Amino acid sequence: MKKLLSLILSAVLLFPLAVCFSAFAAGNEIFVAPNGSDSNDGSFSSPLATLEAAKEKAKTTGADTVYFREGSYTIQDTVRFDQTDRPNVTYKAYNGEHVTFTAGVPYTGFEPCTVNGVQALRKFVGKQADFNILFNAQTTLPRTRYPASGYLMIHGVDDRYCINPDLQVDANFHKGYTALIADKNDIPAMQNIGDVVVRVLHFWKDEMLRVKSYDPATGVLEFTKPSAMTFHENERFFLENVFEALDTPGEWYLDKPNGLLYYIPLPGETADSVTLWGGETETLLSIDGVDGIRFERIVFRGNGFNIPEGRDFSQAAYNAPGCIVCENAKGFALQNCEFRDIAACAVFLGENVKESSVDSCLFCNIGAQAVYIRGQNVPVDDPSVTKQITVRNNLVNGYGRVFFNAVGVLIIHANSVDVLNNEIHDGYYTAISVGWSWGYNYSVTYNNHICDNLIYDIGQGWLSDMGGIYTLGLQPGTVLSGNCIHNVAADPGEGGYGGWGIYPDEGSSNMLIEKNLVFACGNDSYHLHYGENNTVRNNIFALSGESQVRVVSRAEGRLTARFTDNILLTDGKAATFSHMQGKDLFEAKHNFLWDLTCGDELYVNQNGDANRSMTVRRAEKKGWLKDCVIVDPKFRDAANFDFTLAEDSPVLQQGFEAWDYTTAGTVAGTVVGLDHAGGQTPYNANAKAQTYTESFTVWTRIIRFFRNLSEQIRVLFTR
Repeated sequence: MKKLLSLILSAVLLFPLAVCFSAFAAGNEIFVAPNGSDSNDGSFSSPLATLEAAKEKAKTTGADTVYFREGSYTIQDTVRFDQTDRPNVTYKAYNGEHVTFTAGVPYTGFEPCTVNGVQALRKFVGKQADFNILFNAQTTLPRTRYPASGYLMIHGVDDRYCINPDLQVDANFHKGYTALIADKNDIPAMQNIGDVVVRVLHFWKDEMLRVKSYDPATGVLEFTKPSAMTFHENERFFLENVFEALDTPGEWYLDKPNGLLYYIPLPGETADSVTLWGGETETLLSIDGVDGIRFERIVFRGNGFNIPEGRDFSQAAYNAPGCIVCENAKGFALQNCEFRDIAACAVFLGENVKESSVDSCLFCNIGAQAVYIRGQNVPVDDPSVTKQITVRNNLVNGYGRVFFNAVGVLIIHANSVDVLNNEIHDGYYTAISVGWSWGYNYSVTYNNHICDNLIYDIGQGWLSDMGGIYTLGLQPGTVLSGNCIHNVAADPGEGGYGGWGIYPDEGSSNMLIEKNLVFACGNDSYHLHYGENNTVRNNIFALSGESQVRVVSRAEGRLTARFTDNILLTDGKAATFSHMQGKDLFEAKHNFLWDLTCGDELYVNQNGDANRSMTVRRAEKKGWLKDCVIVDPKFRDAANFDFTLAEDSPVLQQGFEAWDYTTAGTVAGTVVGLDHAGGQTPYNANAKAQTYTESFTVWTRIIRFFRNLSEQIRVLFTR
């Protein structure tokens, strides 16, 4: 009886605690479903309907996990997390279900019509509709383009339309123009001229300019804002959003004055079956002032963008808006998320973001940057420094699709950032860029590690002045290591230049660059545009079009870089070292040199002048190079971009350290995004030889012949 009474008493006493514990456990989780209601309690059986309601519920319940059930969630207005929200909450897909956040407004109920002699579909979407992105269930759809392929050329430039005609410094680049002069025969009559957008491709910038007016008598095409950069004759441009060019399946046009959406259907699509989504909301999520917010296994798709007002910054799509924006926060994280058909920047990490990460995410068809980190150039001990951010194991498949000069991963004014084991390809400009202070000015950017990334097929002939990896300014402690970079191609036309593999630009200093494989770039594998105290060692620079190492120094008494134990492989066309300026401004000692076709017939040049090239041995005698080792490194099949070294390779016996460059890119055995297997892309996938961009004339070869002959005679008589 005593035992029975004791058990009953214990049960009575413990029951309230059990109820409380059960309530607490349930309160740690909130559920959201497309068929839910924001008036529900957020339990598994009574889910909420929106992210907004879930974050509000977390404030009162103490929940640390919000689960989303399978389906699509439309975000019409930016969901804003601030200091009033509960920190350390994870928002994730439930149990492997497929969850999508989108800003796209669905459009159905089209009617057949005829446009430009082609069968089309039309829908009234309202005169308030103002979207620049349209997508179907698979991908974004192209706006109309004139001409449909190729380019128009600037016919003339008139300083009457220049906003700063007296600019002296960098006038070739940084004057702004409010109009260009087109060939009058190039521009058709266009309705809704104010909705047409001019895209000018020049230097490292793509202009995106709305048309203000067009005068068919003079060819003057005037814009609503000035260009970011100087116009020159024969620069390329084309027109977007032209009604008269609407004639190809998949294309669309928004007639804003009349509120009509036109679409040329793809095969099999009918007026009754088509659903299209127009994206207007730029930023889906804003995190500002709350720590520990995480998103896992969420697909972000189909937001919008607006053409920036005011004159653009000329570099790296600096002004592109973010789909996710995080500022003043610690511990923000994205894990195994996917970003598809994003109109501009996918992820922006701004001022005072710390200890945060973007890990194992998939970025596909991104309008601007995949990841954009931008702090302020404040003192290193300032509490608002942006630092300790990891961008790891991500696959970036197509970036800069709207803002052509966007960078895949862009880092501005931040330190202790690790960009590791990412695969980045198919962009029109630089893949990874670090730094934002030109020359030797103060920079808070230091101690960044750009390691083991696979970068390829970038540039693609669209713009100029780019690198697989680009750096800028003083960067003590920054390391570039283990990266594999190939096929970087700049604009091949008049005025185009600069398809470089690794590109430390103006003032890049105090960096270690080692164990990188760079090959098949249009211009140079490695290009240093002045700096100080850089160490470049144990890299393979191979088979790039102009030279393998280009060193542009300034006569300022600074030792730009020390090159040691690097393999430089040419193929009878390019220089090993080029643009050498000042024997005391760089040091090249004990590097391994070989030519795939011509063996020990190797050249260098001064100031980029092929007609003033000299043999490597001559360069040694003149004091430009030291202790060159001219030897076949015994690659397995360099002609097909297999740079595996034989076990008896002489370079291994003389100090070169081999590494496994095939592991660059995403990590084998991991999952990227929802279900993409990591480590799948071979390091030399899609590699192809690049056309040599510097003209070697018959006269050049004659000069080389006689220089070689005279050198052989000199050697003969000095024995």
